[in-house]
Amino acid sequence: MRSVLLAFAIMALAAPLPAQRDRAAAARAADSAAAASPQRRQIERRLHEKMMEVTRSRLGLTQEQADKLGATNQRYSEQRRSLAQRERSLRLELRAQLRRGDSADQKRVGELLDQTLQAQQERLELYRKEQGELAAFLTPVQRARYMGLQEQVRSRIDEIRTSPGDRSRAPRQRARPGGATPRDTTRS
Repeated sequence: MRSVLLAFAIMALAAPLPAQRDRAAAARAADSAAAASPQRRQIERRLHEKMMEVTRSRLGLTQEQADKLGATNQRYSEQRRSLAQRERSLRLELRAQLRRGDSADQKRVGELLDQTLQAQQERLELYRKEQGELAAFLTPVQRARYMGLQEQVRSRIDEIRTSPGDRSRAPRQRARPGGATPRDTTRS
């Protein structure tokens, strides 16, 4: 199960590398992720099936509920993915502006902050809409358990990303030339 969560974490939240500093680099990363290999798509499909199995078991879903949950997830997953990509792109551009120090474009930083807040509001609204749909076929207890399961997965992903041990388990922690990791250079 741990390997399934690890693989799910890597696939579900694969993000552009922090070394990508501008919009063009983030767009290229998004394009390459969109053109995923058949092998990656097969792994993602198997992970999705396994997660649905675990979800169905832990929530005690009927087959009808599981089918509806799968359809709802599918409807919202592209919107979530697109919004997450946009938020990452905004953060990368904001980070690039801030690295410029005193020469940062004040107007652009303000625009990026406004766009980031707007994206967060859109994410919240998307979550509300999705929860409304889930309420149509899940009981409140099932919805609460589902939220808990989603939080467990997110926590595990964060744990993997910030693990100080095995770097192969934390794709966002690749060392840069000179031995510094992205975190080392962004916290200074």
